[in-house]
Amino acid sequence: MLKAVFKQERHCQLAAVVLVAALSLTGVGVKAQTPADQGIWLQGPLLTSVQLSGLFDDSKTFVDMPLLASPGAAQQAFQALPRSADGSIDNPTLSSFISSFFGAAGSDLETYFPEDYSPEVPLDFLANVTDPAIRAWATSVRQLWATLSRVENGSVTQIPDQHSLLPLPDHFVIAGDRFREEYYWDSYWIVQGLIICGLVETAQAEVQNLVSLLQEYGHVPNGARQYYLNRSQPPLLSRMVDLIYEATNDRDFLQEAFEALQTEHDYWTTTEKAVSVRAPDGTIHSLSRYYADWTAPRPEGFSEDYPLGASLTPAATAELYRNIASGAESGMDFTVRWFSEPTANMSTIRTTQIIPVELNAYLYDMERNMAAFATELGNASAAASFTAAAAARATAITALMWNSSAGHWFSLILQDDSQRPATVSQQDIVHVSDYLPLWVGLSEQPGVDASSIVRSLRSSGLIQQHGIATSIYSSGQQWDFPNAWAPMQDMIVEGLQSYGGEEGAALAAQLAQVWLESNYAGYQQTGLMVEKYDATMPGLAGGGGEYTVQQGFGWTNGVMFKFLDTYGWNPSAGAPLPATPLPSPRK
Repeated sequence: MLKAVFKQERHCQLAAVVLVAALSLTGVGVKAQTPADQGIWLQGPLLTSVQLSGLFDDSKTFVDMPLLASPGAAQQAFQALPRSADGSIDNPTLSSFISSFFGAAGSDLETYFPEDYSPEVPLDFLANVTDPAIRAWATSVRQLWATLSRVENGSVTQIPDQHSLLPLPDHFVIAGDRFREEYYWDSYWIVQGLIICGLVETAQAEVQNLVSLLQEYGHVPNGARQYYLNRSQPPLLSRMVDLIYEATNDRDFLQEAFEALQTEHDYWTTTEKAVSVRAPDGTIHSLSRYYADWTAPRPEGFSEDYPLGASLTPAATAELYRNIASGAESGMDFTVRWFSEPTANMSTIRTTQIIPVELNAYLYDMERNMAAFATELGNASAAASFTAAAAARATAITALMWNSSAGHWFSLILQDDSQRPATVSQQDIVHVSDYLPLWVGLSEQPGVDASSIVRSLRSSGLIQQHGIATSIYSSGQQWDFPNAWAPMQDMIVEGLQSYGGEEGAALAAQLAQVWLESNYAGYQQTGLMVEKYDATMPGLAGGGGEYTVQQGFGWTNGVMFKFLDTYGWNPSAGAPLPATPLPSPRK
C-alpha cells in the first residue's frame, strides 16, 4: 500500500516543477511557463533542427532525452553552433551538440523490482487454467510485470526542468519499447492484469500516480511527459479507482481520488471539450469531444506533422495540428474515423468536428461511478448530482447517437463548429467505437435493443477469424483494418457478456478464446507479446501507423490475463469463427 509520506513528499517535489510550454496553453490546470524552458522539448529552433535532421528514426527519441545541463545553457550552446549560409546546421555538428547536452532516451528511468512481486506463482493464480503449456505461457507473461516496471531517478524531481518526464510519486509499469513512461488509458488494462497476478500494491501505485497528475495539472495527461500536457486520453480513471477500492477497501484512497475525479469531470464537461447540441425535436443536450490545447506539430511526432502544414495558411496550419493532437487524445492515433474521407490522407483530419460516441460512453460510466463513490462516502448531494448527469448523458446518447435501423450507435459530426447549440449528423462509417456503449450498459436505455446490437456486430465486417478489427477500412493507419487491439477486444467481450443476452454471452466466450489463441500463437512464434495483432492471421503482429509494432506489452498482457481468468483455456469454444464479409467502403 502507498504510504502517506509519498503524498507529503510529492507536494514538496512538484512545487518545484517548471512546466515547459510550446505555446500559450490555456487548458484546465495547466500552469504558467518560464521563457528559459521554452523550446527544448516542445517548440523552437532547437527542436525543429533536431527533428527535421533525420538523426533519429523516431521523433519520440529526442524528446525523451534528458538534459545534462540547464535549459538555458543548452539553448545558448545551440545558438552558438556554426551555421551554413542558409542558417542550417550540418548533422555531425548537431549530433555532437546532442551528445554533449543530452543523455540517452530513458536514461532518467530505472528498472524497478516491485516489492509485491514474487517469482513464485500464487496458488490461486488462474485456478481454472489447467493446461500445462498455457500455464507456462501465463507464468512467463506474468514475469514481464517485473521487466516492465520503472521508477524515475532522483534527478527528475530534483531538477525537473532538465527532463521531459513529469515527476511521479511512485513506481509504474510502462507499456513497452518506445513507450517509456506511464500512460493514461493503457493503465486500466495494466491494472486489471496486475491485480489478477497478485500485484495489488503495484496496481495501486499505478493509479495513485494518475491521481497525483490530476491533482497537479487539472487533468490526467496523455502520458507522464511535458509534451503530453496539452491533452488527455480516454477518461478511464474512475474505473481504475473502482478496481483499487474493490481490491483494497482503502477508504482514504477513495476519498482522495473522488475529490480529484471531480476536477477531471470538469475538464471534460467545460471549455472547448463541451458541446451543446440541438436534437431534431428542439431539445438541447450537452456532450463532449476530444479537443487538444495545441496548435503546433506534436513534439513526439514532429517529423510526421511538420510537412503537413508547410503549404497551409497560419490559421489552417493551427487547425490541422490541433486536430492531429486531438486524434492522439482519443488514444486512436490514427484512423479514418477522424478524416473527412476514408483514406490515409492526414490532411483531411477533423477530429474536433466529431463528437465521439465512445468518449461520451466513458463519461457516462464515469458519472455513474462518481455517483457510486459519493454514496459510499456518504455524500448524498454529490451522488444525486452525478446520477442526474449520467441520466442526462444517457438520454443524449440515445436520442442523438443510437440508430435502431443499423442496430448500433454512431458518432456525430458537427455541421458548424461556430454555432451553439450545434446541429449534427451521424457519421456513416463502420468502426468498433460504434459498439463500445454496450460496454457501459447503454443498451439498457429505453428504445435500445441489445439483441439487434449483437446481430449488427456479427454482420458489420469487424469480426474476423482472429479478432475484432478496429474498422473495415484498409487505410494504412494503425487504428484501422486489419489491426485488432486488446482494449477493443476486452470492451466488446465484456459488453456482450454483461448486456448481450444469451447470444451475446456465447459470442463473448468465442471472441475471448479466439483472441487468446492468437496471442498464444504469436508468443509461440516470437516469444513476444505485442501492442496490436492482425485480425486476419493468427499471432501476426499488426502494422501501419507512424512507428513499428511495439513489444511488451502492457495492455495486451492485462487482457490476456483477464480472459484466461474469466473464460479459462478452451480452444473448442473459439472455433470456427468465420470472418464476416466486409461491406463496400464508404464513397
